[in-house]
Amino acid sequence: MSQQGVRLAVLNSGTSERFDHNGSWIYRSMAVGITQGDFNGRMLAWINLRYGQNYTDLPGAMAYMASVNGATNFSSMGTFVLT
Repeated sequence: MSQQGVRLAVLNSGTSERFDHNGSWIYRSMAVGITQGDFNGRMLAWINLRYGQNYTDLPGAMAYMASVNGATNFSSMGTFVLT
């Protein structure tokens, strides 16, 4: 399984929903009240909310998320703590 597949499994864990990669991120953002914006904006808002950060750029937020979860970059990050 690819690292993206592992991330998708984490996103879909604990729910009966089975979305594609983008749909899973949108679902998780909506679950915490992030209902506005495009995909990138919602993912940025979710990462900032989840990790208590204030990134204004998605690549920076993704790099931070990866480092917190022990990965060298987002593409190499598989599993992560969802909540």
